[in-house]
Amino acid sequence: MTINATLRHLRCFATVAREGSFTQAAKRMFITQSSLTAAIQQLEQAVGLRLFDRTTRRVTLTREGISFVPVAERLLSDFDAAVADVRAVAERQRGHVSIAAAPSVVALILAPAIAGFSTTYPNIRVAVSDGGAELVQKHVLASEADFGITSRWADDPGLDFRPLICDRFGVVCRKDHALGRAKTRIAWKRLQGERYIGLGIDTGIRTMLQSSPDLPTMLRTPHFEVSSTGSLYAMLDAGLGISVLPALAANLKPLNKLAFRELTEPSLERTICVITRRGRALSPAAQSMLDMIARHLQSHALPPGAWLVK
Repeated sequence: MTINATLRHLRCFATVAREGSFTQAAKRMFITQSSLTAAIQQLEQAVGLRLFDRTTRRVTLTREGISFVPVAERLLSDFDAAVADVRAVAERQRGHVSIAAAPSVVALILAPAIAGFSTTYPNIRVAVSDGGAELVQKHVLASEADFGITSRWADDPGLDFRPLICDRFGVVCRKDHALGRAKTRIAWKRLQGERYIGLGIDTGIRTMLQSSPDLPTMLRTPHFEVSSTGSLYAMLDAGLGISVLPALAANLKPLNKLAFRELTEPSLERTICVITRRGRALSPAAQSMLDMIARHLQSHALPPGAWLVK
């Protein structure tokens, strides 16, 4: 019968080698001497060599046993270190979290949540990448991010979408614009004829506006197109036109310096989701980050026009 060497066999061998005595080694390991002797015999049978010379008075290592000591100790040390590393990750003492999210989510939700997370788990590293909904989904699908937070760009069988926040769309423009001076909600039809500045096609915002048939046709063919909210602010502030954004995005600095008026007839809402890989469990650190985000959202008010999904 073949007997495979196990970690228990290695521990028994290393302890006897250090103690130079089966009796003392058995005491240190809290096992019986007969059990220890059997383990050493099994190890010797597995390696096919005698590792100890035994007499009635002493136990000494054979030449092969002396050579095997550093090998056994290195294997045990590597295993113990690996287990300690895994335990540290499980206990949130060490680890890494990678998040992909919409820029407005990063600024208004993630940044303050990460501040609290880093205080609680100072040794866990956090990486954040922002971008359009298409890019966020790609990062999660490729396992380049533990999870994403943005609107749904497209359905994907490899991803799970859990609704987190809803917010309403509104027009964004300079405060001295006629629409910016309005005191109430604005009907979508009032946008017709305005020069529209739109975000790129890789964003969930653009996808949602283009897929809504009851909205003004101008939204499908922007007069100007930009790839970032920073560029959008510059264009709007220069008076080049108006834009349409959901409430969270409109509250992103410096866009919050502009006027935001909710649009109605129809009222259009966006859903921001936590996006994860289907069938892939989150690491303890990533789950703790999501829990921290949930606690932050429960204790801090969202901008007008945005609310938590219950």
